Amino acid sequence: MGLFSLFRRKKKPPLPEPGLKEIFQGFQQVLVANNESLAIMGQLEEKLSDGNGFDLHFVRSRMDSLDRHLADLVAALQRMSGGRWQELENARIRLKVAIQQRLEEWPQIPPSPLLVRLEEAPAEIRAALGGKAANLARVRTDIGLPVPDGVVATLAAYRLFMEQKLPGAEGTLLERLQEKLATVNLEDEAAMEQAAAQLQALVLAQPLPEELAADLVAESRRLMDHPGRRLAVRSSGAREDIAATFAGQYESFLGVLPEEVPEYWRQVVASQFGARALVYFKNQGLILEEAAMGVLIQRLIQAQAAGVMFTTDPESYDPDLIIISATWGLAADLVGGRVSADEYIVSKQSGRQLHSRYGRKEYRLVLQDGRLVRETVAPELMEAASLEAPDLGQLAGFARVLDDYCGCPHDVEWAKGISGKLYVVQSRHLRLSDARARFPLEMVVAERGAEVLLEGGRVGSLGAAAGPVFRLYGDRSLAEVPPGAVLVAPRTTPQLAPALPRVAALVTDVGSTTGHLALVAREYGIPALVDTMRAGEVLPEGEIVTVDAYHAKVYRGRVEELLRYQTRKMPHLRQSPVYEKLRAVVNLVVPLTLVDRRSPDFRPENCRTYHDITRFAHEKAIQGMFGLMDGVEEGRFPALRLLKLDTNLPLNLHLMDLGGGLATHETPVPPASIISVPMRALWRGISHPGITWAGPVPVSVGGFLHVLAQTAIRPPERFWDKTYAIVAANYVNYSCRLGFHFATVDSFCGPVPDDNFINFAFKGGAADEPRRVRRAKLIAIVLERLGFELEVFKDVVRARFRKRPCAENEERLDLLGRLMAYVRQMDMLMSDDSKIYLLADRFLAGHYERPGEEERRERE
Repeated sequence: MGLFSLFRRKKKPPLPEPGLKEIFQGFQQVLVANNESLAIMGQLEEKLSDGNGFDLHFVRSRMDSLDRHLADLVAALQRMSGGRWQELENARIRLKVAIQQRLEEWPQIPPSPLLVRLEEAPAEIRAALGGKAANLARVRTDIGLPVPDGVVATLAAYRLFMEQKLPGAEGTLLERLQEKLATVNLEDEAAMEQAAAQLQALVLAQPLPEELAADLVAESRRLMDHPGRRLAVRSSGAREDIAATFAGQYESFLGVLPEEVPEYWRQVVASQFGARALVYFKNQGLILEEAAMGVLIQRLIQAQAAGVMFTTDPESYDPDLIIISATWGLAADLVGGRVSADEYIVSKQSGRQLHSRYGRKEYRLVLQDGRLVRETVAPELMEAASLEAPDLGQLAGFARVLDDYCGCPHDVEWAKGISGKLYVVQSRHLRLSDARARFPLEMVVAERGAEVLLEGGRVGSLGAAAGPVFRLYGDRSLAEVPPGAVLVAPRTTPQLAPALPRVAALVTDVGSTTGHLALVAREYGIPALVDTMRAGEVLPEGEIVTVDAYHAKVYRGRVEELLRYQTRKMPHLRQSPVYEKLRAVVNLVVPLTLVDRRSPDFRPENCRTYHDITRFAHEKAIQGMFGLMDGVEEGRFPALRLLKLDTNLPLNLHLMDLGGGLATHETPVPPASIISVPMRALWRGISHPGITWAGPVPVSVGGFLHVLAQTAIRPPERFWDKTYAIVAANYVNYSCRLGFHFATVDSFCGPVPDDNFINFAFKGGAADEPRRVRRAKLIAIVLERLGFELEVFKDVVRARFRKRPCAENEERLDLLGRLMAYVRQMDMLMSDDSKIYLLADRFLAGHYERPGEEERRERE
């Protein structure tokens, strides 16, 4: 059975002929559903335009709502038309299927073995290794830099694990995870934390395929070149270090034995469903359903020193300046923001040290008896240099080779073994903020009375921002951090990452400019100062402060001179998978291709987008209301009572109230009882005291003789026929036949401007065709100056006034009522074209007397 057939409804029997009230109720439902649909389309367009603040859950929920409103729209049109437009429902289903297909399309995992040795990974399968491992394979094989031996459990291994049947349940692990992911609301932190725990529990409860577990142990044993060797098990997500850094968002494990690798492999896989990673996925515009994890198993370097290198200084943008952070032992606590590190500024070309700053390194992370321990550093080494000049020169050489090969700056994690050999243990492209480009170099903030609360530390992410201080110390939780706060914390730990998108700035006591959280802050465009050593002591809770992450200062209050250069969060989603998914969906939703309602192609089967469906349904609903008078005259609505209006005007006006249009239903109805908003405005114009209804209309002899001739040839059957008005609280359909001409007004006037419209039609006259055409042109000129859209053909005028506030609609209806009365029998006066603009100007100036009428009044 095809996907289309799953949604196709069985053909229904024709709907019964609707009554007038049912037609009007259907019309109101069309208006509501149309506006709701257009509002959602506007939201989708807005997200596509600004490229921020949404995830796949948002896209799916909006599309679900949109389809419900469109189903209501089509059903309402069917009810009011007696089932005339079945093809419109078919078009909706066809588009719904196409949109769902686009939402469910996922990139294919490239084929590869379950495990690939790092040194043997050819270029054609590197996409199957995940981002981190693929980068290291390139650095080792293509560039030739030293990288520790390792093996990668590829995305094929991940797929094998995920496609297993769940123990004691139907479906696969992947299906269960995707089902839960589709309902995760990342805006609700408590619900998101709970969902993350459930997702991880599912992964951790799933046994590894025997083949995979055995291969992981066997390959891990191969890496054990001596009994004291231990392994590192590290994440290598499908988009890690490619679409985004994922710095500190996934778990990695150090000091692992071969027999422990399968369990740690599973924990790495589960970490992509942790709360921290889920929020990061959303903020980076990645799609949770596309999550896939490669896992890198490497020899763990027993490091005497380790750290991070930026091959371009992200603060100065100088391509010759390298920033190197270093600490004793392994670098896990350095990148995790838990220790203060040495920092070196080195010339990339010469390898010469230009500047250094030594952190207080109180302990080091080392292997002891096969396990990781934090070992106290000897006092003489705590503030001693952890790198020597040859080390800095060799790292500068690494930087030159990497940048020359890839043509861009890099973020490199390195380790110095016990033998003194330097290794690259991670490499990714370095994202540079554009904040420095927006900041004039000559601008130095004069304090001008502003008090400096804190000076010093390191700039982790450029920018400036102001807000109230929130101190994240003690047992306070991340969920308590309010939007717009300046977050002050002890350390730059990756656990702070979920709060970064909502804070104004970040200031920490301890941390590194090359650590994971500083990288994430730069990705989000959040100003950050790190390693200030005393932010928690001097920044009071709730105090409004300005963070200057250009000059490493924090001021009391707002410093407006500096905030003129406040950074704006980067619209980083434009190249993301979720953005591309939204674009693909919007292409079937927003474009309007069904434009010309007069074209023979204006048919439901030609609807190519959801917008086309709303356009067609709205147009046909209005046309249906506009033609109601035909049904009234044909006697299709006998149940409705006709109420004659009490007026001296020669209109013979009868009213039909659909509800809320009249204050009384006793006949004759006094004009004061008209409470329908559009009918009241129209009647105000028709009965304007400046309009003369009584007495003869001044005519030329030629015009009068022509009318006599026309009357003899085609006498009017119902010269003073009834004029009808169907009314409701916000609606009128007015139809007036006077002699040889016919006028219709159809209008809705409510609180929502997009609902409001006036449709007007005028045709005919008793004079010859040139005179009738001149009167039609007079009407068209007036309406055009009043902002109506026009169609004019000979003596026929059709005009539309749409989507304006109710007050404007009422004003136009008042003037339209005056105009219909003003042009009554005017065709007999239209002896030449000169009168067209003269009469139009007089009417718009408020002079409603016709030529000759003023003289006649004076004679009387």
